[in-house]
Amino acid sequence: MLSKGIRNQYFATICANLSTLIYGLSIGWLSPNLELLLSADTPLSSGVITRSDAGWIGSIGTVGCVLAVLICGWVAEIVGRKAALMLIGVTQLASWVVVLFASDLTMIYTFRILGGFAGGGTFSVIPLFVSEISEDKIRGTLGAILSITCNIGILLGFILCYYLDYFTVTYIALAFCILFSVGCMFLPESPQYLFTKEKKDRAIRSLRFYRGEADNESSKFISEVARFKEMHGNVPPPNPDSTRRVQLHIKDLLNKPTLKGILICVIVMMFHPMSGSVPLITYTDSIFRESGSDLPPATCAMIVAAIQLLGSYASSMTVDKVGRKVLLVVSSLGCAICSAIMGTYTFLNVVGVDLSFFKWIPVTTLSGLVFITAIGIGIVPFIIMPEILEPRVRGFVVTWCLLEFHTVAFLVVNFFPTVVERFGLYSVMWFFSCCCVAAATFVIFYVPETKGKSFEEITESLDSEKKTVPKRTSIDV
Repeated sequence: MLSKGIRNQYFATICANLSTLIYGLSIGWLSPNLELLLSADTPLSSGVITRSDAGWIGSIGTVGCVLAVLICGWVAEIVGRKAALMLIGVTQLASWVVVLFASDLTMIYTFRILGGFAGGGTFSVIPLFVSEISEDKIRGTLGAILSITCNIGILLGFILCYYLDYFTVTYIALAFCILFSVGCMFLPESPQYLFTKEKKDRAIRSLRFYRGEADNESSKFISEVARFKEMHGNVPPPNPDSTRRVQLHIKDLLNKPTLKGILICVIVMMFHPMSGSVPLITYTDSIFRESGSDLPPATCAMIVAAIQLLGSYASSMTVDKVGRKVLLVVSSLGCAICSAIMGTYTFLNVVGVDLSFFKWIPVTTLSGLVFITAIGIGIVPFIIMPEILEPRVRGFVVTWCLLEFHTVAFLVVNFFPTVVERFGLYSVMWFFSCCCVAAATFVIFYVPETKGKSFEEITESLDSEKKTVPKRTSIDV
């Protein structure tokens, strides 16, 4: 049976990740409802939208993501992780209220921007919050719940939108928003954040909740409190006559473990958008049509969402057993193989080879790519990022790494059709395959294993230098 502390950590993680489920629901909402808005049955009083409008509806959410990375990252550092979660909840509630009363295209754009803001905030704040409340032995498993709940939301969105009417789905989403906001109100703030702000009494009470400790603390709890105090001992107390903001100086970024951690974060956050999975999932319909599949688009979308969910579940079951590094390497190489197969298939198709017997390859490859991405590079970078960063710089670096992630993903998705038209799909897929091989190589040689390790142990591995001492060879004369 799980201890009280473990149960509290799972409860807080699931409660916080309700926002991820809601974001996934908004992603699943998009595809079927675009067809509704394009049809004569549109619920908008302004009338049917155009294909150009539909394209903007699909991409404008990125604007909200970028804004959220900056704003929610700032709120999480200055006001607290819990305050940032509450801001996400209010934004999600507002977005679905807009859908409920939407009468024209502008309101749909507003919904997408607000939904994108909530999604960007979710992936910015929740990895920080979960990493800071978790025990070392289950930190990876709890971190992987982010991907599971997002994919549950996507699958739920597809199912609800295809089988229920427009307004019923909106009411269900609003119920989830209210549940998330109410749940977050009762969660204690992250103990590590409170230690950083020199609020030691509140930090100890928070840590007691997340470790399930009574007033008579165990030696393990006392040791963890001492470790946190030592970790944050170099943070000066806030000036009572000013704001509680702790200034970040350039010298905080210049020590070797921090610089190495930042470099690793910057590079691993490019793995997902450069793997090929993002544009391929975005253009799923055209790929399934190319494969000659007889399945309807709704069924195809549900299959892809279900495979994503299975992959994220597999990741949560293995990330604290086989480790982050193994999952990243296996996932990167798996994506490389899938992209290479897809590239070879499309090349042979272009040169006129008869592939009528192999029409199943695009569907199988896409399914494999989605599953393998969900196991590793789709979620593990979000787990590693807060683990290898020093608490003082964590919020700042995570914010800019997520900004990089959304920017690269936006550029890849938007330029994908143009590059494919100019150089062919096979060239693009082979390029993605090479990127994945490079990613696996980088992980093998430069990314430390963080499974079950404390921050001090991870820092030590980042600071260590492997020196090769030449062996002396004795020669008998």
